[in-house]
Amino acid sequence: MNTEHREPASDGELPDALRWQLRALRREQPPANDLWPGIAARLQPQVAAPVRTPRPRWLAPFAVAATLVLAIGFTGVWRGDQAANDAPQARSESLLQREAAGMTLQYQAAMQEMQRAAPAPNATALQPAFEELDRNAALILDALAHDPDSRLLLEQLRRTYARRLALAQRVAYT
Repeated sequence: MNTEHREPASDGELPDALRWQLRALRREQPPANDLWPGIAARLQPQVAAPVRTPRPRWLAPFAVAATLVLAIGFTGVWRGDQAANDAPQARSESLLQREAAGMTLQYQAAMQEMQRAAPAPNATALQPAFEELDRNAALILDALAHDPDSRLLLEQLRRTYARRLALAQRVAYT
């Protein structure tokens, strides 16, 4: 504890003893050894084995499911065209109705494939959401039966099926 109270010099100068002590503190000393060779050795490029980027393995089930959906979809469209030539009733269906039917077949095939590939034990928590999406899809299909030329309904059906598939994929692959 400082018991002495000294008045600093009126012009802001430090006392001589303190000034000499401060000058004694400033000493520049070079390092004992040269540090640069060690730093330069660490900076030299290291020869490393070529790095292979890992392929994302989680894409494989999606690629298989997409391939199956396309194959089943093309088969369904091909069969639908043959049935249209054979049955006079099929000729009266509009293009949108055939698209909706094909979309429904693709959706059902994709759902069956996902259930076969990865049955989800934790899907019970999301069962109400699945039921709601399925009920909405049924309502849209019913509305399409009443208004077969509605592009809006067809687009809504596509979005509903896409949401249902995305939810099923999230449950199956998490």
